[in-house]
Amino acid sequence: MTHDQSKASARTPAIVPDALTDRFGVTIPAALPLLDGLEIQVLRLLGRLDLLTLQQIWHAVYPAYTMRGVQGRLKYLLDDDLIWRVQTRLVAANHAAEHRKVRRQGAFAYGLTNQGKELLSTLEIEHDPRTFERLVSRDSKGRKPDLRTLAHDLQVSWWCLNVIMAAVRNRYCRRIYVQTEFYPERSQRIDALVILRLSPDHPRAIEHVVGLPFFDGTLLQPGEIDLRFALEVDRGTEELKVLMEKAEKYRDLHTAGIYSVTLGGPVLPVFLVQTARRAAQIAREFQDLWPSGWGVAATPISANSRDGVLWGKYLTLTNSEAFSLLTNMVVDRQGRVQFFPTLSREAWRQGEVALNWQRTAHQEHGQAGGNERARRAQARKNGAAGAAGTARTDE
Repeated sequence: MTHDQSKASARTPAIVPDALTDRFGVTIPAALPLLDGLEIQVLRLLGRLDLLTLQQIWHAVYPAYTMRGVQGRLKYLLDDDLIWRVQTRLVAANHAAEHRKVRRQGAFAYGLTNQGKELLSTLEIEHDPRTFERLVSRDSKGRKPDLRTLAHDLQVSWWCLNVIMAAVRNRYCRRIYVQTEFYPERSQRIDALVILRLSPDHPRAIEHVVGLPFFDGTLLQPGEIDLRFALEVDRGTEELKVLMEKAEKYRDLHTAGIYSVTLGGPVLPVFLVQTARRAAQIAREFQDLWPSGWGVAATPISANSRDGVLWGKYLTLTNSEAFSLLTNMVVDRQGRVQFFPTLSREAWRQGEVALNWQRTAHQEHGQAGGNERARRAQARKNGAAGAAGTARTDE
């Protein structure tokens, strides 16, 4: 069996057109890598989020698969040099300075290669040229990410992916824009820019809640609003003055009207910090720097909620009051920013659509075979342990 044949047999059955043949009946070989819709989703997510762990890809793209099945799918992309991976060694827990070791088999993070990005261009997957240009990719044979910054990058991707997974299944969300390492202009680098395009009065039909509704360059339509979040993850290792320089940059660029020109309106700085004490320190400095400004802070624990990070507990940096991320920020004629609520938490819940993930017969048989192999392996292990115990008793 050839590589392409084995690859096709491991995939979800789909309607495949007849092979293209020449006048002699010989099949014309395909030069493009054989990809399906789910693998395209993996490439698009990696280009936007830079890094994703195996577990994140599993939950976001392949929830109906086993972990071993997801590894098999990613192996095809690795073999085609469309993605790269790096061993993460340690995965940080939510608490600061607390780590736990994970199985080496699944302790990998994946990213998009330059070849994978070029393939997205060849297939005309990304319809907005500026969105495509900003996709993050690396040379598969070049330098991998620095392990010292890996924990920071993974927390950025976690927050962004949580927003994506909540938005794609909600009828009120029309489009979503996500990009890590975003530059609104040359002097500022944002850890991640997230834009939600909501339609509070005209939600999507249930049958349209499919796929990844990424931004495609469509202009804002009547009844739609854009919510803009600028995520900044703080590991607690930078001096406060570095964070204040970032806050100062948000203040100055807003005053200069840069965000209104490049993004269509003001952005909400979201500082994701590791401890409540660190958040309080940032708030004190922020109040002196930009007393009339806006920004929120949260820890990974407080940001996480049963409805996702969009409904976590965020406190304003100016007066430490609770703030809803789903707040529309509008600049009035005098240049002042006004805040208007968009959707209540209850309305957001009502807009959620339960996605039905069903395993194919191939997946069911594969899982059954895997469970049987695991059962036999455990039986052999128990038998070996019993034999060893008997030997010690005889001695």
